[in-house]
Amino acid sequence: CGDKAKNVLKEYFVGGDMDDAVLSIHELVGAGDEGSVERGTKAVESAVLFVLEEKAANVDKFLTVYLRCAKEKKIEGQSFVVGLNDPLEFLNDIAIDAPLAIPHLANIIAELVKAEIIPFNFLLESPDYFRTDQNAAGFGAKVMKRIGGDATTKEEYIEVVEKLMTDEDKAKHSSAADLIAEA
Repeated sequence: CGDKAKNVLKEYFVGGDMDDAVLSIHELVGAGDEGSVERGTKAVESAVLFVLEEKAANVDKFLTVYLRCAKEKKIEGQSFVVGLNDPLEFLNDIAIDAPLAIPHLANIIAELVKAEIIPFNFLLESPDYFRTDQNAAGFGAKVMKRIGGDATTKEEYIEVVEKLMTDEDKAKHSSAADLIAEA
């Protein structure tokens, strides 16, 4: 399922047929059928891991396809939440070889939150390693800045960043607002 999702994206990057890409994802995931959340999770996870190492234009193309799939209920929202776990957990490792991975993933999550496909507070349920060892609070602040508008002053978002702050973050920043301002 994951490899097929990557192949659909590769084909879309070259050919540009959005309708075909959405139809292929729909057929792959089978939203609403038994096991569709698991298949959707694999499709999201594989596609995100793939585009983290791509150029920004391909990340935007990925978002165009996957946001449409989400809006048209071709992939359930829960698949996005769970499908982002591995990309978050391995983000720093990926960023060693693909330095744009962190801003790419911040952009992807920001767009999913803006489209109301996933809640911002899903970061609180992200993998332990991400929350404890990978600057989760700083990453959350980057996502807030990517969301734009009033996101950096939205109380519920600030609370999430505050909860993600480690002791080290708290030693460096007097508050979540300070950390967000520095991101």
